[in-house]
Amino acid sequence: MTFYDFPSSPILIISALSIAVVIAVFVVSYQKYFNSPENKEIAKKKKGLIKEKKELNERLEQIEQDLHNLGN
Repeated sequence: MTFYDFPSSPILIISALSIAVVIAVFVVSYQKYFNSPENKEIAKKKKGLIKEKKELNERLEQIEQDLHNLGN
């Protein structure tokens, strides 16, 4: 079985650490952006869902009223 020594060159170590830092920054910034209250996509989706919820509640109230009227 062949074993290879890990290169101890400072340039390779610095490069590997730089790549790790770039990945960490990307992950953190990605999460911060999509969880931001200023994200327009989330705000638009939330507004649409609130509107849909309001419409469904109004429809449910109408159905309950119709059921109540049929019971009398």
